Amino acid sequence: MVINASGSFSSPLRVTPMAPRAPAEARRLVEHCITEMRNVTESAAGSAYGMDAKCAVVVDFDNVQRESSRYVSVPPALQPGDPLHYDAFLQRICSDYSDRFGR
Repeated sequence: MVINASGSFSSPLRVTPMAPRAPAEARRLVEHCITEMRNVTESAAGSAYGMDAKCAVVVDFDNVQRESSRYVSVPPALQPGDPLHYDAFLQRICSDYSDRFGR
């Protein structure tokens, strides 16, 4: 899941621009999205239900000043060691692939 932490965002699909969000409100929304991703079921060994792996990546992208877009690596973004961090996602995918195909 990619979560946008920008306090403002301009979308060509919206007739009226989005009102800017205060940093505290943007942070709460990021934290809420991360919590919701934690609640998504991840498959267990041999189970056909749930996602094979999941992660949450936080970016700051307002869709106006694209050159200032950035990957967010400080909280509320996930830190290494968190099960939803991108590194854990890659490890899970690699482990599942090895288990499934014997490599």
